[in-house]
Amino acid sequence: MEVLVAAGTSDNIAMVQVWIPPGGGLPEHDHGPSEIVLVHLSGSIDLQQGDQLHRLAPGAVAHLATGERVSLHNPGTEPAVMMIVASPPEFVGRIARWPAA
Repeated sequence: MEVLVAAGTSDNIAMVQVWIPPGGGLPEHDHGPSEIVLVHLSGSIDLQQGDQLHRLAPGAVAHLATGERVSLHNPGTEPAVMMIVASPPEFVGRIARWPAA
């Protein structure tokens, strides 16, 4: 993960670029007080939103509401890359403290 716009930079948004290795993923989680816009750049991403599974194609954009629980998985053979914008920026501060996978 690379922080592109840090949580302390703006009162309104923060942004990170995230790489998920083949077969890897992020366990179910929420985004605290932040709404999320996820932009899928490359690779394969399965997004689990509640009981719905979405296979995202590169270029897809997903909106994740405040409090919504989601998980992500890369079922492909190449790294998956996505850009995440959080508003307000608190979630990016939280994810920046997650241990490296």
